[in-house]
Amino acid sequence: MIDKSKRYQRAYVPLADLPTLKGRKIEFDSIADMFLTRVRENPDFPLVAYNDDVISYAQVNDRANAVANYLKRQGVQKGDIVSVMILNSPEIYYTLFGAQKLGCIAGAVNYMLKGPEIAYVLEDSRPKVAFVGSDYMAEFARGYHLSSHKPIVVEAVTDVAHSETIAAGTLADILESCPKDECLVPQSLDDAFMLLYSSGTTGMPKGILLSNRNELAICKGKAVFGTSLPGDVFMILLPMFHVNPLCVWTYPSIYLGLTICIRKVFSPKDFWPSILRYGVTTVQGVPAMYAYIYNAVDPRDIDFDKLKLRMAFTGAAPMPVELIHGFREKFGVEVVDGYGLTEATGVSTTSSGIPENIGSIGMAFPGLEVEILDDDNRVLPYGEKGEICVKGDAVMIGYLNKPEATAESLRDGWLHTGDMGWMDERGYVYISGRKKEMINRGGENIYPREIEIPLEQHPSIAEVAVIGAPDPALGERVRACIILNEGCVLTADEVKTYLGDKIAKYKLPEYVEFLTDFPRNPTGKILKQELKKKF
Repeated sequence: MIDKSKRYQRAYVPLADLPTLKGRKIEFDSIADMFLTRVRENPDFPLVAYNDDVISYAQVNDRANAVANYLKRQGVQKGDIVSVMILNSPEIYYTLFGAQKLGCIAGAVNYMLKGPEIAYVLEDSRPKVAFVGSDYMAEFARGYHLSSHKPIVVEAVTDVAHSETIAAGTLADILESCPKDECLVPQSLDDAFMLLYSSGTTGMPKGILLSNRNELAICKGKAVFGTSLPGDVFMILLPMFHVNPLCVWTYPSIYLGLTICIRKVFSPKDFWPSILRYGVTTVQGVPAMYAYIYNAVDPRDIDFDKLKLRMAFTGAAPMPVELIHGFREKFGVEVVDGYGLTEATGVSTTSSGIPENIGSIGMAFPGLEVEILDDDNRVLPYGEKGEICVKGDAVMIGYLNKPEATAESLRDGWLHTGDMGWMDERGYVYISGRKKEMINRGGENIYPREIEIPLEQHPSIAEVAVIGAPDPALGERVRACIILNEGCVLTADEVKTYLGDKIAKYKLPEYVEFLTDFPRNPTGKILKQELKKKF
């Protein structure tokens, strides 16, 4: 029996007592209900800052209602899927929120997909309407023609030219001509409100259905985590088809009545100017972004008297400990690491800023349970490696059209993440690596993070990825792929010598490769299966 009494317990302020929620409604039946309530509480407060535009809660609501009224004209009803494939912009909110007002399931589609992949998503999800940006219309049309399912296509026009004619109209015309009367349809907590697809790095992507209950659990957890203050401005840099900018930040920011600054793409040159211009207090990125900023920016070029940035959240991949310390020392900004996956609405653990916690992915997010389980769903003792599993209201409904995959991932209420790790007695969780990325060297199980963590602390190393190398005698050997900091030189022998007193001999990399870049997914996570193909 695990003694949970020793675990560190965070003290959370009740929702009703939070400064950001004073006098506000805190319980809702749906995300659409929550959004409309915040609109009515503060209609003129800025919701979106985008380039030179500042768009109020009421203005976003009006435009979402125009979209909802258009969808109603097309016969779209509660429970139907409406897809959105648009580059980061306020138009994503108009379309997502408009669909969700009707009780539709808003499907954010990865705009980096190619024609056959788009065809797969169309066949799998069968949306009634698809809003597509001009930037991606040519590739979307390829998928549209390959698919037997033909949704109504609406174009979000940008300055990107193309010759496709599959769109039935434009989003601009809808916003201009459709009525703005309120379209909210009553919904329940267990109704699906969003469909997001996995990255598909281990096969065809799976559609992940999230409910109103799932998202409201994240909204409440983010609120009681206590890092947000009235008047905060949060900046979105990551692609807005991903769970993080939508489920971890957009809806929780609206729940707290805050402002969101949207940037089209991440640009190191734009990072600090936009932080200062919009008075950004909180930003979310991935380690690769922060490493680039840390190494490329001279703090003497930043006007710290005007800087309001307090916190930089990170996820998608483990943040090197030295980078967490370095970002605080160089810029005076606290880095908060976290861990999550789309199947749990984006966040399952968060670090707390406590010094002994740095290097872990933190402890269970408010309202969730996190445990280390074995293959028989039993909780393992502290310090013993197993699979990181999550339970709580944020865990998905299931995979669209894939009951067997759902049953494999959801067992006895526990979401099996596929990530391996261990927990200390205080409740802090540490990642060892992906279950399928575990290296089996002659019967010894080696977790990549056991090797990556000490390498990340080497002053000459910017990034590292450890993978298995096929071997006829041992099954696999260890290969360390390394990106060096600019101007640094290191040899394979020096790497092995450095690790000699830090990890067991059988874990030492037999192959050390020096690279200039890693294959990554849209959030910056290293694609280790693609990396293996290089060798």
